[in-house]
Amino acid sequence: MKALFSFVGVLLVFQLQAQKVDCSLKVKEYQSLIHESKWNEAYTAWNVVRNNCPKENESLYTEGLQILNYKIDNESNPEAKELAVRDALKLYDQYAINYPLAIPNYQALKAMLLVSNKMGTPEEIFSLLDSCWIKNTTTITDALTIYTYFNLYYQKYNTDSKVVNAAMLLDKYMHITLVLNTLETTNPVQINEYEAAERNCHNLVKELLTCDFLSEYFEKNFAEQKENADWLSSALSTFTVKCGGLPLYYALAEANYKAKRTTKSAYYFGIANTKIRKFDEAIQYFIEAEELETNPFEKAKLDYSLASGLLSSDKSKAKALVIKAATLDPKMGKAYIYLAELYANSAEECGTNDIEKKTIYYLAAETLKKAVTMEPRLKITAEKMAEKYTAKILTEKEIISKKLNGKTIKIGCWINDSITFPAKK
Repeated sequence: MKALFSFVGVLLVFQLQAQKVDCSLKVKEYQSLIHESKWNEAYTAWNVVRNNCPKENESLYTEGLQILNYKIDNESNPEAKELAVRDALKLYDQYAINYPLAIPNYQALKAMLLVSNKMGTPEEIFSLLDSCWIKNTTTITDALTIYTYFNLYYQKYNTDSKVVNAAMLLDKYMHITLVLNTLETTNPVQINEYEAAERNCHNLVKELLTCDFLSEYFEKNFAEQKENADWLSSALSTFTVKCGGLPLYYALAEANYKAKRTTKSAYYFGIANTKIRKFDEAIQYFIEAEELETNPFEKAKLDYSLASGLLSSDKSKAKALVIKAATLDPKMGKAYIYLAELYANSAEECGTNDIEKKTIYYLAAETLKKAVTMEPRLKITAEKMAEKYTAKILTEKEIISKKLNGKTIKIGCWINDSITFPAKK
């Protein structure tokens, strides 16, 4: 009897090994068919492995999704297409069961598969996205997925404010904003997509974001959250600049700056000080924000903002900042538009005689050419400005009569620049 059981055991082992060998062969078969773009045949062989050896290897799922996506994209029959989509949803579930660490955001991927194929109900899609958001917020990095989730949440508020009330919507909006802001830093390559998602989310709730409502909401939560830098930063991002003059805005900005010194916390505190007319303090916080910023394009924006705003009366500093901004962002032509204005507006102040005054206008016109080179879309604006300046510059006859051809005139004052007139032709 023992011999019989031993024989049966050995037979089972051989059967299991045979089954594994079959799966290995089938894997090679469907992979070869994928390589030859024979997707329908590949599906048949792949499905055998899927049903018999679900843990054969992880590529079973990644390659299976390739096969199913091909079927989905090339299926013209609506019913067959939905069957293929549902099959892919089932595969995502199997993938998550057998390789959970590889695909923690599978529910979000399922939801967006439904969205991209215009299938599923809003409730089904929301349920998948909400579950993923609650369990694995950090695994959702696609801008469209984040916007889709918030849009569906907003629709719930719009449909029934008892299910989602205004405070709940604002909670969600702040969390969404915080996630998008974080992703803008960690995934700068996709910053345009994240910023677009942020704008679209803002547009959904902008009617709700009144200074009165936000003040009431933040007042209730401030005491509990006053040391939470992330919450404070998100609150200030939501508490738009138009509300910056409110005492609560200053309190939030000050607490945020004390909790964590970052380019954003310094920037918000700069705004808060501007609103209460503490301009010297505001300048220092904006300068600190620029120093802490690591993205050159964002540094350029801060430099330009300072030059054209709080430091516009200090023309020497304003000039240095706009040139720095243009260096950091070679496409910021508006920096030279602004510099040309500064020059032209200082002709009377800095020109000690008629020739110098006309030379300053010439310098302004030449500066406009740099703006157009950097940012061609500014051509019309620059040309209109140049018309005003060229009407006041030295004419060709004046240049000849005063023997200025090929000569350089240095302008002092804050301008501290020079112009070399063209040599005689």
